[in-house]
Amino acid sequence: MLNYLVSPDYNARAMEALATGAARAGRSVDDIDRPQLVVCSVHEDRQTALDMARMMVTQYLGQQPHIMKASGVPQSLLDKVGEVLTWPATHEQVEAASKLVPDEIVQMLTASGTPAEARAKVQEYVDHGCTCPILYPLGDVKAMIDAFV
Repeated sequence: MLNYLVSPDYNARAMEALATGAARAGRSVDDIDRPQLVVCSVHEDRQTALDMARMMVTQYLGQQPHIMKASGVPQSLLDKVGEVLTWPATHEQVEAASKLVPDEIVQMLTASGTPAEARAKVQEYVDHGCTCPILYPLGDVKAMIDAFV
């Protein structure tokens, strides 16, 4: 299973590692199923969708900075969030730190936005190696389902 709450670019590097491992085992990476849990927040109003995903992204920025850095999140943002969040983080800390997280970072790490944006982002994960996206809904579950049926 490919990693969770990462950018599609992270998948590209994961695919290189999988190809190396598969070759060592005498297999092709194309013979390996690669499901991936994809965080998905959908709303007709783009900002609402992003805001519904922002808290989860913020928590991961503070608590899994090594994965976030590997996904392309700038160290400067990780440092700023790290100054606000402690372990374990309180809801208030996550909420305060979420104000530091720009929309671009939420969209880089999740399939969030309008229905069309979410579908396009899930396709990016597929284009970067995911063979079976498993959608992890945040916010309006019905809107997410409607966007993908």
